[in-house]
Amino acid sequence: MVQADAAATAWSADDLRLSGPVGRSAGARPAHDAGEATEVMHELRAVRGLIEQRFGALAFMEKLQREPRQARLAQRLLEQAFSPQLVRKLVAALPDDVDESAWAASVLERNLATGEADGALEDRGGVFALVGSTGVGKTTSTAKLAAAFATRHGASQLGLVTLDAYRLGAHEQLRAYGRILGVPVHTAHDRASLEDLLELLAGKRMVLIDTAGMAQRDARTRELLEMLSHRSIQRLLVVNAASQGETIEDVLVSYRAASCKGVILAKIDEAMKLAPAVDAVIRHQLPVLAVANGQRVPEDWHRLSSRALVQRALGSGG
Repeated sequence: MVQADAAATAWSADDLRLSGPVGRSAGARPAHDAGEATEVMHELRAVRGLIEQRFGALAFMEKLQREPRQARLAQRLLEQAFSPQLVRKLVAALPDDVDESAWAASVLERNLATGEADGALEDRGGVFALVGSTGVGKTTSTAKLAAAFATRHGASQLGLVTLDAYRLGAHEQLRAYGRILGVPVHTAHDRASLEDLLELLAGKRMVLIDTAGMAQRDARTRELLEMLSHRSIQRLLVVNAASQGETIEDVLVSYRAASCKGVILAKIDEAMKLAPAVDAVIRHQLPVLAVANGQRVPEDWHRLSSRALVQRALGSGG
């Protein structure tokens, strides 16, 4: 029977981030000297970080040469595109006398939250804003969630709002879905109008807010997040599961994933490997509340268990 010590194998997002000491000046310096010193310190820290990573990787590879079980596990995880940080964490905690693949799967499942205890997203109610970078499927995901909710609880209990004032045709796309459901779509152009709409729709069981699609490094992303800082709004981060790991990581950081209620994994049908997305949400400790695997509304909207997601990420699930 596969056993794993939860305390030894659980990790937090902080455990997986590199950090270094911040240099402090002993006294006041002229502005130009302070600027030069700061630049030098940044360069030194960057060099130090590279050296530590290189030597750490070398030591890790040398250890794997002496440990065939760890080497097999590392190879399988890396082939599926799990991050080196997570792979090293798992390999270091691998117990003796267990099947390494089954053990790794059980640990990943234990650390991947899916919000199952809270029920399906469409049954919870509340005000949800779907955010994410350009082209990840926010509007389609909004429509799928709206249709799933309306099917169970009635369209009269649903409110729809769009903030997407930057992309031509975005309003029409959501309004087309709204007409099918029999739900009017309201447009908010700023925080004040959004707050007015939320007050107007306060009697609805669920209110969904479709937001502007922006690149994660777009300066307007911060403005959008500030606009959505109303206390009643819960943010859902829509992530393109077909993206590379570095891109997903950048999105999670840019959209302040830690303050989001959870993640919707979109386009999983287009993902050659699901490991980068699963890896990222585990490290950031974000629950996967729903997945979308196509354009059909609402048929391509699902909840998957942690087991199903992990099995697919490991290349052993459909």
